[in-house]
Parts: sequence; C-alpha cells; structure tokens
Amino acid sequence: MGLFGPKSPLDTDEWDWQLASFKWLIMEFGGIERHPANRLVLPEESFFPKTSTDPSRKAQKIFEQVKMLAGMGDWPTRLVQGDQTREMILESGQMVKHDSHAPAGEYRLLKADDGEYYAQISFNPAQLGDPAKLIATFAHELSHYLMSTAKTAPPGGWEVHELTTDLCSVYLGFGIFMATSAWNFAASNEGWQYERQGYLNERMLITAMVIWETLAKRDPLEALPYLKPHLAKDTKMANKFVQKRDLLDELMSTDLSLFAGGETAAEDSGTV
Repeated sequence: MGLFGPKSPLDTDEWDWQLASFKWLIMEFGGIERHPANRLVLPEESFFPKTSTDPSRKAQKIFEQVKMLAGMGDWPTRLVQGDQTREMILESGQMVKHDSHAPAGEYRLLKADDGEYYAQISFNPAQLGDPAKLIATFAHELSHYLMSTAKTAPPGGWEVHELTTDLCSVYLGFGIFMATSAWNFAASNEGWQYERQGYLNERMLITAMVIWETLAKRDPLEALPYLKPHLAKDTKMANKFVQKRDLLDELMSTDLSLFAGGETAAEDSGTV
C-alpha cells in the first residue's frame, strides 16, 4: 500500500496468517457454497426467534439454531451444562479473579456405544443472561467439531488451533458475535467488571469479518448497526484497507507451505 493509502489493521504476520487460514478453511470445507444459507448471522429475531425462559430449554434452542446456521444441523451432538463463573471485579484499580472462573464452553469428541462419534459441548450457565456470548461460545465449539474433520493441519499447525477456531467461527458467519463478545469492561454496583472471551482480539476478529464478507461478495458495512461504536470504527478502517486490495488474488496466491506447523494430530477437545 502506498505511503498515503489506508493503514493496515493488522501487522504483516497477522494479515498473512489470516489469509492463509481462510484459504485453508475454503480448501477444507468449501467457500460460500458450502451451505446455501451461508451469510452474516445477525442478532435479530429472524435468526434467533424468542425462546423459553426455562434455562435448559433456552440453551438447547439457541444451540440448535447455531448448529443450523452453521450448516451443521444434522451433526450428532450432546449439550451439557458446565460450571458457572463467579464474577470478576475490579475494586480500587485491582482485579479480583476468583479461582472458580469457569470456561465459557468446552468441546469433546466422544464415541457412543454404537461406535459412532459425537460432540459433547458444554456451556457456562452464567451466559444464559447474555445470548450473544452464548452464541459466540456455541459457534467456537462447533468450529472445533468442524475442524476435527480436516484432512490437513491449519496454518501454524494444530498447536495454534484455538486461534484458527475463532477464525473458523467468523467463516461460519458469526463474526459479529465473536467480535462483540471478545472483550467486555463495564461498571457495576460492586465496581468494575472485566471479561475476556475467545483467543483472537477484537481487531483481529473485526478484520477477519471484513475479509470473509468481502470474499463472500457481501458488504462488510452491513454489520455496523450491530457493533459497539469502537468496533464499528474499526470495521470502517479495515474495510477501507481491504477494498483497496485484490483480496481474492492475494488469498489464492498464498503459499500454505510457508505456514506449516508441527505434525500434532487434530485436537479432540477444546475450551473457550
């Protein structure tokens, strides 16, 4: 990019890894044609109809909807409730992190009595009051499941598979939920609450969403009404950069052999 062109939202290594990872995802699981309904999933009732107030039924309904939107509606799964997180509070500038902090979700690939495999996915019940976080959790864990079927290792190898799993969630259409759930810092009656979810930071997730929406020939700016102000600003900046590049040609010319990782086998479990 020229001296006065749009500034890259990522450093060179991050940009190259994202392009390589999207190329790998497309080669392994297909482009936008992999599922007829492939689209940017929005936090609207047209995507997530109102559910029961009963916690167990609510979680199951949202989970089944995420599966359907991801094109994995018929994949065998079992949803279970995990441990609940206690609050993390910042008091007088100091963070108090409780030892009982539980993961947002967990994925395990298990074998049933009939010899068939299924994914057991757990969720943190603390997220029932925040469906957007729960959707991001389910998207991440289902991405683990999808990636377990890959024939080759992702760029960087399976040792960095959690990063690729976040990117896979964007590939499945859940970029808005991943970005808005990545970081939360807000005031409460007790002090300041901080929460971090996932593995890629907001900037990387926003850029990934812009890249994938552009590759899918959709307008990334359609996400703006659903984003926090600073994320909307980052989306506009990333979009300016991406639209000045021949993105598809750049992606197709990416040499995946330059990103080869170790020979570790695909993970059969994961947490977020």
